[in-house]
Amino acid sequence: MSNTTKMYASNSKARHWLKENGYKNIHLFPHTRFVKDFHLENCEFDGIAAIGTKLVLFQIKTNCRATKKTLSTYKELENKYGIICLWINIIKGGKLEVNNE
Repeated sequence: MSNTTKMYASNSKARHWLKENGYKNIHLFPHTRFVKDFHLENCEFDGIAAIGTKLVLFQIKTNCRATKKTLSTYKELENKYGIICLWINIIKGGKLEVNNE
């Protein structure tokens, strides 16, 4: 499976999970040769959504799990800006895991 095909499949699974869990206005940032992610204070995000009145930034990965440092940084961003930051990981076999301590 090519990287592009894998990305489309993981994005589709993540979008489905977000919809099932009440997230609205889900937008994935375009991935091009020169632009991949939205950057906020040295963190990269693949998309934006909303739940209730909260803004949600999320990162979708197929190749690595979130580190404690990344989750700690996400928590700092949440506290500083009043947003929600999610790390969505698609594990081998198609299982979806969401980390947002």
